[in-house]
Amino acid sequence: MLIFETVINRYLALDPEMLGKLKAFDGKVIKIELTVINKTIYMLPAETGIQILTEFEGDVDTVLRGTPLSLFKMGLASNAASLLLKGEVEISGDTRLGHQFKNIFNQMDIDWSEPLAEIVGDGLAFQLQQTGRKLTGWSQHTVSSFSNSVSEYLQEESRDVVTETELNIFNDAVDQLRNDVDRLQQKIQSLSAK
Repeated sequence: MLIFETVINRYLALDPEMLGKLKAFDGKVIKIELTVINKTIYMLPAETGIQILTEFEGDVDTVLRGTPLSLFKMGLASNAASLLLKGEVEISGDTRLGHQFKNIFNQMDIDWSEPLAEIVGDGLAFQLQQTGRKLTGWSQHTVSSFSNSVSEYLQEESRDVVTETELNIFNDAVDQLRNDVDRLQQKIQSLSAK
């Protein structure tokens, strides 16, 4: 576990603000139950980093339970609600603490230029960072464009999915019909009472 702990803390140190954010979790214990492989680890975050233990005798604040893959997906997801609703990951105990702890990792802002410069030199590190930014921008634009194209095709061309305007019109018509039925029912009850 010491190697795993070292790797995690070195990764966290890449974001200069991360250790300060972990200070808020000082004294808390997060138990992670890895199903399928039947392993349990305990994470004790503090301002100095995260201590990882395989055994812990005290009380835990939050328990995260799931397969290693599900927990990894939860770590990457900006909104873990779908994994929780599907039951892939379970959170018990102080669920708010579990969500706050996960959100800290989502907020990581790593400046890769310094670690890259130590490995490949300043010039190449700068070029790699610029290329990475361009690729990230291009991939985000491509995903957004593809998503919009598929949405437009399904709504306008194939007519498999209704547009938001059509859905609103339908919902308004259902509401109107419901109101008309309620009024008719009241009128029938009124007439039958006479």
